Parts: sequence; C-alpha cells; structure tokens
Amino acid sequence: MPAYKNNLEVLIKQDSKQGMGLIDHEQSDTFQMWKFRGGSTIIYEENQVYFESNDTQTNKKILLKVNKQTNQYEIMLSVTQPTFIVVKDIKSVNGSEYPIVANSIIRLGRVEYRVIEERNKQMQIIHAPIKNQDCQQINDINKIYQCRFCFMEGNQNRDQLFLTNICKCVGNSQAVHLECMRYWVDSNITREETQFGLSLKWKKQHECTICKESLPIRVQFENEYFDLFTLERPELQYILVENVNREKNVCCEIYLIHALLQDNIKLGRGFQCDIKAQDITVSRHHATIKLSKNNFVIEDNKSRFGTLVSMNQKCEIDCAACGFQIGKLLINLIQQDYILKGAPSTQHKLTQLPQISKQLEEDEPQMDDDSFQLENK
Repeated sequence: MPAYKNNLEVLIKQDSKQGMGLIDHEQSDTFQMWKFRGGSTIIYEENQVYFESNDTQTNKKILLKVNKQTNQYEIMLSVTQPTFIVVKDIKSVNGSEYPIVANSIIRLGRVEYRVIEERNKQMQIIHAPIKNQDCQQINDINKIYQCRFCFMEGNQNRDQLFLTNICKCVGNSQAVHLECMRYWVDSNITREETQFGLSLKWKKQHECTICKESLPIRVQFENEYFDLFTLERPELQYILVENVNREKNVCCEIYLIHALLQDNIKLGRGFQCDIKAQDITVSRHHATIKLSKNNFVIEDNKSRFGTLVSMNQKCEIDCAACGFQIGKLLINLIQQDYILKGAPSTQHKLTQLPQISKQLEEDEPQMDDDSFQLENK
C-alpha cells in the first residue's frame, strides 16, 4: 500500500473584479487568497470569507469537504453554480489533459461547446440528456396531426413522427413531420469535410420562421433520440460537439470528430486553427483536442482565460494538482504526498496516480500574443 502524509494543500482565490464572469489566470496571483493544509477537513464560507473546521458548523455554509481515502482524496463541493475543472492546472504524469465525454461542457473564454453524443471505445453510443422538456415529444396515438409543410395527416408513431412542441406555434402550424423538418434544416446547413471528420454550420439562425423561437437540434420520443438534421455516423469511435450561442441558447455549429485523426485538433481564433471561435476572449491557439489511450481529451495551450470543462460536484483526486472554477472563485488542490512505486492506479478518474519524487512547481507561463485588457462592464 502507498505511504501517505496528510499533506493536501487547498488554495482558494477570489477575483473581486467586476466583468464578464471570466477569470484572468495570468493575474490570479494578485487575488485575495486563503490557504489550508491537512487531510480530511470541511471548509466553510461566510460573507466571502473562508475558514476550515473539523467540527460541524450548523449555521455556516459549506463550500467543500475533503475526505482522505486510502489512495486518493475525495472532494465534495456544496455549491449551486456550475463547477468546472481548469485544465491548465492539472499536473500529472500524463500532462495537463482532461477527458471529454457525452454531456461535457467546454468553455473557451465566452465561447461554449457541448458534447451531445459519443461512441466510446467499447463502441457504445451515449447521448447527452435533453434538458428542455419541450423537446420530448408526446406519444398520443389517438390524436390526428397535420404537417404544416406537406399538409398530410396522421397519428403519432415512430415511423411517422410528428414534432408537436419544438416552438411556440399553435393550431395548424403546431405539428410538422420529422422528415419534412430535416429537409428544411438541411437546406440551411453548410457541410465541410475536415481532417478530423465533418463540420456543419448554419447559414442563418436556427429558429422557427413563424414565431422566431429557437429550435432544438434533437428531440426525444419515448427512449430514442432523433436529430433534426441528416448526419451519417461512422462505425468507429467519435464525439459530436455543438457550439452553443450562450446568449440566445441556440446551436450554430456541429463538429463530428472521429478517431481517425490525421493530427491534433486546434481550437482558437487564429487562422491556423481547425475549429475557429471568433471571440476576443479566445486565444489564437487556445486549446487542443486529441486522442489519448483511446479517449478524447482536451489540453490547454497556456491561454489567458483558461480552458474549462464541466465536472461533477463530487470527484476523487488522484493527480498531483488540479484546480476548480466556480463563478469568480478558483480552488487549487496540490497533493504533495509521497507514493511508493507499484502503487495501484485508478480508472475513470482525472489521471493515474503519479509517482511524486520532485517538488511541484508550475512551469513559467508564456504570455499569449493577446495583450489586450478587457474593460469592466
């Protein structure tokens, strides 16, 4: 069994600047900071002041709990805001990379991507859940619907699926055949084959032409998912990533990334990038997606605002160091325990257990060529 010391360091940094909800990681050393060290502990928050206690504080708000296990630390966050892992803060034998799977949300500055579907290395297709209840079609076999495109009537069934609640239209304009909708949506999409697979880009906004309501890209009928566009899946490992307009909550691009990668996929706003994000908060080469040990992973390229990937509020830390971002709050965990050779490794965690025999020092960051300063709003 590995020999452990109670030597987990927890750094909490808070950005007090008012802005766009972004954290400048190059300036994080200037933030207000709290430092804790030890094994199992509970960290509380009161009026944006953080303190730890091994005793239960009934009237205090819990930020996180640290529970020292046999060969890792279990972290449980007690927050209502979305929690993201900061990819550039991961330190392990595999470098700074993090797996992306179905329902992973990736943030590059203000730009957001979401993995809506994946075929894993076991060749199992996994769909991200549909959050909008309106995208779940009603199975009413006794009601007669009329398609607003082809005007044909029929009952609701899988072979002749009527979309009944994808927008706010009512009356004769409420229902539309799935195949009719696909034909209309496909006419609004530009398809391009790439070195990593296929890209689909909408020519104009993906919305209903009558009520101007944003349209989904998938619907659910019973236990099946149906796309509102035509896309043939490859018989190999892949992920399907959508680019979401966060202000309007509407999809504008979809990328099919398969395992036959000719090269790593560059993300950023530079002309050399494979997936381009035209936003000033995105670095020219912000991040990279690659295939590592039959898993799709993403790594940061020393970007200014960091590469964030959504995570569960309960996780197990078995790497040397990592960081979380919750709104304007940064939580860095540094594990300086000494682990004997031959220590068992775990799967489906951040990384394998590293053999830490040297001092953990972060490499000197390189400034990105973006030297602009964002004005507070």
